[in-house]
This record gives sequence, C-alpha cells and structure tokens, in this order.
Amino acid sequence: MTADVTKLIIAGVIAYALGNINPSIIISRLFYGIDIRKEGSGNAGTTNTIRVIGLTAGLICLAIDILKGFIAVTIGYNMGEMYGSMVAFAFVVLGHCFPALWGFKGGKGVACAFGAALAMSWPSAIAAFFIAAICLAVTRRMSIGSIAAVISFPALVWYYDNDYFYFAIGIAAFLLLMHVSNIIRLSRGEEKALTIGHKARKGEEPEEAETTVTDNTQSAIAVEEKPLTEAEIIELGADAQVIEDLESGESPIAADATQEPGLVGAQTQEAVRPEPEPVDYYAGVEIPDLGDGKCKIAVIGNGSFGTAIANLLVYKGHDVTLYGRNKEAIKLMKEHRMNDHYLPYVILSDRIQYTSDLKKAVKGKAIVVFAVPTQQFRSVSSRCAGWLDDGVIVVNLAKGIEQKTLMRLSEIAAETLPSATYVALSGPSHAEEIVRNFPAGVVVASKNKAAAEYIQDVFMSDQFRVYTQEDMAGVEIAGAVKNVIAITTGISDGMKLGSNARAALMTRAIHEIKRLGTAMGANPETFSGLSGIGDLIVTCSTNLSRNRRCGLLIGLGLEAEDAVKRVGSVVEGYYTAEAVCDLAEKYDVEMPICRVTNNVLKGELEPEKALKLLMSRSKKDELQ
Repeated sequence: MTADVTKLIIAGVIAYALGNINPSIIISRLFYGIDIRKEGSGNAGTTNTIRVIGLTAGLICLAIDILKGFIAVTIGYNMGEMYGSMVAFAFVVLGHCFPALWGFKGGKGVACAFGAALAMSWPSAIAAFFIAAICLAVTRRMSIGSIAAVISFPALVWYYDNDYFYFAIGIAAFLLLMHVSNIIRLSRGEEKALTIGHKARKGEEPEEAETTVTDNTQSAIAVEEKPLTEAEIIELGADAQVIEDLESGESPIAADATQEPGLVGAQTQEAVRPEPEPVDYYAGVEIPDLGDGKCKIAVIGNGSFGTAIANLLVYKGHDVTLYGRNKEAIKLMKEHRMNDHYLPYVILSDRIQYTSDLKKAVKGKAIVVFAVPTQQFRSVSSRCAGWLDDGVIVVNLAKGIEQKTLMRLSEIAAETLPSATYVALSGPSHAEEIVRNFPAGVVVASKNKAAAEYIQDVFMSDQFRVYTQEDMAGVEIAGAVKNVIAITTGISDGMKLGSNARAALMTRAIHEIKRLGTAMGANPETFSGLSGIGDLIVTCSTNLSRNRRCGLLIGLGLEAEDAVKRVGSVVEGYYTAEAVCDLAEKYDVEMPICRVTNNVLKGELEPEKALKLLMSRSKKDELQ
C-alpha cells in the first residue's frame, strides 16, 4: 500500500514538473525578448501566443502543451494505472496553470488537459476537440470553443469511459473556474475574436511608430491592411470616396467625414495626395559639408517617420544609417530610393545607408533615433543596449504610455539604456509632410539641457524648426494623451456630429491633459505649446493621423478592432487609452473624455451612449 502511494506521489511530482514547462513563456522570452504574460491578455497559453506572436509560434506551443499532458498521464498510468493517470492528469494541469517555476502564473490549461485526455480516454478527447473546432469556426472565439469542449467532456467520458466520469467532472469544474474572466466577457459581449499577431524576433524591427512622431497590448490585434468591401461601404452609409480617403490617409481635414462644403474647399489645398510620378522634394537643396561636425546617426525603424527623419538628417549633412528588419524592403528602398509602402511617390536621398543588421546600425553611432511603437520600445531598446557607445544620445519619436507598468518612454529608457542620454522629439509633424520638405515646428525635451540643444542643432533646418524643453514629463504626457483624443474626435466626425463638437472635444481634452500632467509633476505651460495644443490640433484635424482615421471608421459603424485592422498600421491611441485611464485613476484625476473613449474601444460602450454620457454630466465651471 505504501509503495502504491509513493508511486502516486512520484507520478504527481513528475506531472507537476512537466506542467511547469511552459512553451509560451519560454519561446516569447528566448526568441522575442518579451514576457507573454505581460502582453495581450496576459495569459501564457496558445491563444495569447497566436494573438501576440503569430500562428507558427502558437501552434508550436499548442503541440508542446498537448505533448506534455499526454506524457504525464502516460507515465502516471504506468506507475499507478487508473489512479496514477488521474493524479498525473490533475497535477500536470495544475503545473501548467500555477507553475512554481514561473511565479505561479501560467496558462488556462485547456491544451495541456487535451493532451492528458488523449492518454486517458482518447475517444472523449477527440470528440471534445471537434466540438471546440466547430465552435471556434462558427464564432471565431477560442474561449467559446474551449468552454464548450470543457462542458461536454464529462458527458463524453461517461459515454466512452465512465470509470473516469466523476474525475472528469472535477477537471471540467477546475477548467471552467480558470475561464471565469472569459465567461464574464462573453456575457457582456466583450470577448475578442481570435486574431493572428506578429511580434518581431530579437534583432528585428517591429512595426513602425505613429506617423505624427510617434503595444492585451499592441500585439493583441493583428495589424493588416484590409480594405472595405462594397457591401460594407453600403452598410456603413458612407460615400465611397470618403472611405477611400480614410484608408489612404490622404484626405483633407475632417471635411470629407462631416460633409461640410466650406471645409472641403478650404482644405483641399492642404491635403497631401499621392503624386502620379515620383518627386524629389529636396531637389535643389544643397547638402552642406560639415567636416568634423558631421554626426554618425542611426534611425531604428524604416516606417514613415523613421524614413522621413533619416532623409531630413542626410540633407543636414550627416552620416545616416536607416535600419529595417525586412531585408527585402530595405533592398528595395536602396535600389529605388523610395519607401513604396509608407511614403509612395517620394524620392529619397541616395546618401541614406540601409541595413537590416541591428548591431551594425547602432554600433559606433553618436545619435540613435528610435522610430518604433511605444509598446515595443522596451524590447527593442534592450536589444540595442549592449551595442551602444558610452555617451550616446537616444532620440525617441514614439508617443504613448507602456501598458501594465504605466511608465513613460523616458522612464523605460532609464531602465533599458541607463548609460544613454535621452531626448524626446514631439510636436505636430506628419511624416508625409516632412518628407516633402514642408515647414514644421517641433520640440525636443530632455533633462539634459545640453543634449536637447545639441539635438536642436543637428535636426533644425530652414523648413524644420526645433525648440527645446526641459519638461520631459509634460511633453510625453501630452503626446500620449493626444493620440487617444484623436480617436475621440475621429469618432465624432465619423458620426457627423459637426465642427462644434470637434472643437469642444479638443478644447476640453486640453483640460484633461493638463490635469493629468500637473498631477504627475509637469509644467502646465507645456500643454499650451507644440507638444500640447499644437500636436493635438494636427492629430485631430487631418486624416494623415492613424488615430483619427481609426476613430472615423468607428464613428462610421465599425467595431474598434476591425477599425484598427482597416487602418493597416499601429494605432498608438488604441493601446494607450487604457493606460491613460489607469494613470488618471492612480493620480485621482477626472478625465471623462478619455474614459468614455476607452470604454468605446473596449466594446463596453456604444459611441451614441458615450456622447450622451459626456453631454449629460453635471454642470461645471469651464475652468474646473
């Protein structure tokens, strides 16, 4: 008897140890430099891996999870037959869900349980699998498939192998308990459909930053250009030209969405539309010979803003290397002197150097410019840290707040790049206009005044005016929150609420930004400058802003997730909204516009109800 008990204990220990082998955590850390539990839904399982990293990584994790469950129960059965298999089944699932090796935070156990069930009662497992597959195919929600399979499992076991019936009830109850949050979201209609994400591997560049200088997270939604069908355009009730303009990002400000003839006429000249033939907008601009003053600069990210800034700096006479993870895209840019995907019809300088080797890009550079999304900055900067020279100046173009940690980008840099001097570049500066050598004014902020002034000298030109700032917190907060507000005003214009509503939202938004910034130690005057009102105006008033375009599509009737996909690239405000609301709660600051926008983006509130909530708030003094 003692020997039998000892064998069961050993079987349980082995099974629990196998359960601790979590491929989602291991693969995300080893190959992608992230912790999957801090991305997407925060769950270390197959579904979140597919959403955050991609289908291939998700399928690998699924196979390993199934295999470890199968092996554990097989070992358990060999050591204690029926009782051994039940002990192993329970402990391998427990080890997967609450792994001691990973701080007792793992996955939800369905894939692992499926593998265990295959070893225990394979007909029941196969039948449950088909039930899950059918539910997933019909609803596109993995959680529905998982829950349906779990609920049906005891009945299937009773039919095929009733010796395990009561045990199956216990396992099903445990797995349902692990899915309580999913069940709640399903009951509220908030559960997201399964999407396939793409996370860059270590040493690769993630998706580009928000074009106005710019990560449950960024990667939770697959970023893919997906044009509207004719049927969808008819259903939305929008003019086909409006939809075309929104998706191209080249329409005049708010005019097309609000159908205001005066605005259409007034803004047509301001619209930046693709030219039929490629144009070199810097033709005739003489590149100065700086001699010893020439600076070696790396730009990390060959998206629209990274490309525009690299081109600008080359025409300032500097030695610039532009890095992109996609070797083919980099090769085409070098051959054709154009970024066809993000900045079509614009000829770039032939002096830009290109590379897809991250180490080569940053090593030996005096300035490294990051043009990657907020939620990816930590992982990308961490990979660069070991190759940066002492005293390097890091310039960041992104705008946002890191989810989970609620840290500003400068705070992240203090952790990942402690030996570098950090400078933030912000303000109204769409890449599509900068690359065309249109006039723009921006601000560079740093705790190191000398560094800010140096970057001012390096970047400033006849068409690109640069101011300095010491209020790092204010500049970063303004840049992050304005992306959220741009979605709000986009929704308003998509609903055709008019210019008065847009103006009111923008004005009241400045109050919200100022309240949060002041509570976090920022200078209130910062929000009246380029990084505050200036950036808010341009982001809320032109469809060159992805955030605004996303809002317009939501206002026209699309779900938030679908709108993000239609935009076709990173929508910073979508991923920053919840972090901003968390900061507001942390600092006890009232931000009603950001709060209802976040509720709309999460699917908890319809835009019409959000409007009603804002308009029915209690009476206040304007300056409150």
